[in-house]
Amino acid sequence: MNPRLVWLVCVCVGLVVAQDDGSTDDGGSADDGGDGGSGDECEESWEYIDFLRKDVNEKVQEILEGLRDAKNKGGVAVLEDTVSSTMKQVLEIREGILDRIFKLRKSEITICEDQNIKQEENLTNLRMDIMSILLKLIDRDSASIEKLKEIRDDLLEFRMTVNNEVMRVMMLPQGNKAQKKVDTGDCAECELLDNLRSKIENLINCAENDGDQARSYFPGDDEEGSNAEASTEPAAGEGGAEGGDDGSAECMPPPMYFMELMECNRKIDDETERLFPSLFATVDEVERKEIEDQLNSLKSIREEIEEVITKLSKTKPDDEEKLRKTVSRSLSNTLSTLQSLEKECKQNCGPEGCDSCGAEILYEMLDKMDYYEQIYNNTEAEPVDLNDEVRRDLMKFISANSEESTNILKKKVEGTLDDCDQEKLDVFNKTKNPLWMLVNTTIFAEATEEPLFMVQAMKEMLNQLLSEYCAGEPVPERKNLDDGPSCQWEEYEQTGEYINKIDEIIQESLFKPGGDSAKLDAQLGFIEIKKLLDKRVEKLFLDGMVCPDEATTIKKQWMIELNRCMVIFMNSKLKFTEMTRLERIQCTKSLRAAMELRRSDLLQQELESSINQIGENLDGFGYGPGQ
Repeated sequence: MNPRLVWLVCVCVGLVVAQDDGSTDDGGSADDGGDGGSGDECEESWEYIDFLRKDVNEKVQEILEGLRDAKNKGGVAVLEDTVSSTMKQVLEIREGILDRIFKLRKSEITICEDQNIKQEENLTNLRMDIMSILLKLIDRDSASIEKLKEIRDDLLEFRMTVNNEVMRVMMLPQGNKAQKKVDTGDCAECELLDNLRSKIENLINCAENDGDQARSYFPGDDEEGSNAEASTEPAAGEGGAEGGDDGSAECMPPPMYFMELMECNRKIDDETERLFPSLFATVDEVERKEIEDQLNSLKSIREEIEEVITKLSKTKPDDEEKLRKTVSRSLSNTLSTLQSLEKECKQNCGPEGCDSCGAEILYEMLDKMDYYEQIYNNTEAEPVDLNDEVRRDLMKFISANSEESTNILKKKVEGTLDDCDQEKLDVFNKTKNPLWMLVNTTIFAEATEEPLFMVQAMKEMLNQLLSEYCAGEPVPERKNLDDGPSCQWEEYEQTGEYINKIDEIIQESLFKPGGDSAKLDAQLGFIEIKKLLDKRVEKLFLDGMVCPDEATTIKKQWMIELNRCMVIFMNSKLKFTEMTRLERIQCTKSLRAAMELRRSDLLQQELESSINQIGENLDGFGYGPGQ
């Protein structure tokens, strides 16, 4: 063991003892300093949470990743090097905690008495935990496989303790402070969304290009001319920014942007007025829910547009640069929301409304998956009989697809392949392996749970592809897997992305009291998490489902819990402004805690494998355990 590191630890311990001895007088001043933060705007908790996450947990994460990657290091001194580097990193964490305790005692960090955070008390406990890990690292026999596993377990436990402290602070109460359209199959029900999306897209394109070239333009004159229709088309290159000389410009002067936005809100108001009678007239709960969702979506879009109109009205008309920036920056989220809603609408409006040959094949496959789902819902039959029935029908379906695919390939060889046939061929290629995987599942599964899960996952993948084809967007190509991270590590990193998004929702929408806009932001955040989960399941499926445990966790845990949270927040009777912090955060907190627990289990599995591999490598050098 490096004697200089041992000496450094001893010096640090002495400094802490000195700080503890002199803390009595300073503790009172910390309380005094807290008075200044107890007003209406005092907020202590989130800054503390940010410290725990970035200055403690992320550094613990780096240490654990270092232990995981130690297996890749060669040489007989790998254990000593690993222990040495771990000690340095643990010392950094300890110094960060000590520094914060010192600032708390010197009143350099605001304390809000009414929030009862108790930072110093809990940081002191964390300091003691990290000190116990340091003492194990300076033991003479710390450079051994057994000790390294013990240190790993202590770090994992410390990490969980910090996570629990984060959740504790999050759960503390806050301080005192201030008519339906008929689906005709031609996607007519998506017309409004398409129109709004086009107008917003056009505005952003014009704002991001040279708005000085725009000609005089007044929206909303549908009866008198074609300008309004022209405005619904995106300003592509020569149309919006470069067409000023020939009279074909579609961009209006920046001072007139607000008029186009007012026209958008007028259309939303007309649609809202049309939908309300249908809401009160219907007795079908499913239909009522669909109308409520439409109204809520339109309401949120209208509020976002109204906010931009307010910003534009407060900007001087001659400050065109600021007007363009306001439109470009403030409407980007609105455009994204409209694109998602339009894509979802076109996906559900029937094959007649989706101008895509690939979609025709996808609808056929979805019908098959629905049929198989009905078969598996027959609980009276034997599982082996159900699997056999699905397998026989599915193999006939695959055979028919293969025959059609072969005929299309012949056209390709003959040079007569058109875009429609190419789309069909692409769909066949993307779905061939997943369909055969479903066949294999029906062969080897003894029960129906796993085949049913594969059918449901297949439906999600097909719906995702359908939304891409119907929206006319490029469909991502399948990527071949190569030798890379393990399934556990990939799931660990993916789950970290979900947790980061959850923390963002908590920080920006749930932690502090807010109005309906905060509730809306939380709903949109949940939708973003759902998109992340959907995309991950699709990728796992397209990659051949080589990591089935992750897909199962997403489907049977995260999706269910997330849907529960979405249902709670989409309840129109929910009085968001009257909820306490505990009530606002409860559902999201449960989802986050479950993900953190899963992440810890995955990390422990990965570290166990890595440390065992270090031992195997040392055996190759002639070193046994503990040597």
